[in-house]
Amino acid sequence: MFHPGVGSPQIQEIAPRVFVFTKLVHFFHKIGVNAGIIQTPESIIFIDAGMSAYSGAFLYNFAKERMTDTEDLYLILTHKDTDHCFGMNEMKKYGATVIAHEHTAEVIVEESNLSTNRIAKMIKNTYTQDVLGNAVLSRPDQTITQDTVLDLGEDIHLLTVPGHTPGDIAVYHPRSKILFAGDAILEGMDPYIRPDSIDIKTWIKNLERLKKLDIEWILPGHGVLSKRDIIDSNIQFLQRKQN
Repeated sequence: MFHPGVGSPQIQEIAPRVFVFTKLVHFFHKIGVNAGIIQTPESIIFIDAGMSAYSGAFLYNFAKERMTDTEDLYLILTHKDTDHCFGMNEMKKYGATVIAHEHTAEVIVEESNLSTNRIAKMIKNTYTQDVLGNAVLSRPDQTITQDTVLDLGEDIHLLTVPGHTPGDIAVYHPRSKILFAGDAILEGMDPYIRPDSIDIKTWIKNLERLKKLDIEWILPGHGVLSKRDIIDSNIQFLQRKQN
């Protein structure tokens, strides 16, 4: 059933117990926003939480249907943007440990208040709370500042790839050979360079580093599930901007 706070998400299981979600609701463009879920023998790992509490609840309920209730819950935020974070409280209230880059942790709460007001003005909806739900953000429980491998029943690689924001993390899962790229990589739209983005040379260098991974699939922050050649198309756009 369509809900204005969830959108019309598309779900694919790209490997056993590894799910990608595209076209979760985005209030500013039709392409939507993406998220992922990895289930291991010990853990449920959410990668990003959508742009509303309703999106976060949708992701949690999808995972709950597949839980044994013995798994530990984790939410990895790829970066600070509220279209990827506003659903975090729906995981956190059920005990999820939230993990992000230290830069994300430093700014996420402060910037969320500004974003909520911006969303309300842009969609001109007096029922913004009904659309966003209880979109409460808080400081992540754990932070990283360098590449980190988590043993959560299976190895989960957190790769620091500053670019779109200084706190970008890409999540690599060796078993399924998928990279959850966040907004470090986009499909169907150009890489989004903004005032607080890292310099383009460093962004390109970080994307080049990702090409060394054994990747079968890439889930960009926005757009469709893609193959590894999407890295090159993002690099080429950045190179044109650089020149």
